[in-house]
Parts: sequence; structure tokens; C-alpha cells
Amino acid sequence: MVYLKLTGLKISDALLRTILYSCPNIKFLILDRSYGYSNIPIIEIAKYCLKLQHLSLNACGSLTDRCITEIARSCQKLKHLELGDCSIGNKAVEEIARNCTNLKYLSLERCKGISEEVMKKLNPKISVSKPLAKIEYPNYSDDENGFIFMFSNYIRVPSESTDPERVIY
Repeated sequence: MVYLKLTGLKISDALLRTILYSCPNIKFLILDRSYGYSNIPIIEIAKYCLKLQHLSLNACGSLTDRCITEIARSCQKLKHLELGDCSIGNKAVEEIARNCTNLKYLSLERCKGISEEVMKKLNPKISVSKPLAKIEYPNYSDDENGFIFMFSNYIRVPSESTDPERVIY
């Protein structure tokens, strides 16, 4: 088996460990949104999947810096790595920069613990989907620029009722 996709499934440590041990030729492993396992079988990817070229671990809650460090050090053939929406930090990205010399694509979308300084250490030839910048939401408080002021001409609540009346201009 060279391609394995277990997306959104509850997987036990024992099952994942057995799959990894039984399939040393896996080149494509996709575990996006999978759950139920600890970080131990993820670390074992580094031990058993030395031919791995594509690894996708988006939204995997058990992912740690140590997991990625072990994978980066051992999976030298890795070309595509997706770690979006995971709790990894600078240490993991530094290990990727240092050890994943064949990497062509790296996804770090919605990863919050990564500094811009560490991102600059990545090879510029890698196509990187970066963590999203902090989103500034508008202030909807009740002031002159707030929500109630902006929409007060469109919504009226009569005193005898709590149902809003829609006013059409």
C-alpha cells in the first residue's frame, strides 16, 4: 500500500501503529481531522514510514512539536507537508527548515504559535501556506460608530412588542 487516507475517523493508537508497521512503503498518508490516538503513533510515522512523500495532518489534535521534529529528522523524502490548524510552534518549523530539504509545499494555516522570524528560516523555494494574520473585527458596541447606531434607521422595536418591525425606505 502506498496511499492511505483516514480523514475524520476515530483511530486507536493500536490500529494506527499496526497500519504504519504493516505498510512500510506508504508514500501518501492523510490523517486530516482524525482523532482518538495519542502523539505516540504520530512519532512512529518517523520510524516506519521512511518513504513518505506526502503527509497531511490538518486539524490533528494530538500533534506536538516533538511529533514534527521526529518526522522532519527521519522522513527525508517528504515533499508535501500539511499541518494546518495544529498546535505546533517555532521549534517544529525550525526542524522542518533544517531537515526537510526536499520539501516543496508546507501548509501552516491557522497555526498560531509560529513567529515571522522562524518563517523566514524556511527555504524560499518551498511554497508555504502561512498562518493567517490576526483578524480585526469591527466594534459593534453601542456608540456613534457601532452596530446599533448604524442600523437604528432600519430596525424599530415598538414599546408594546418585542418583535422588531422592518422599515423599508
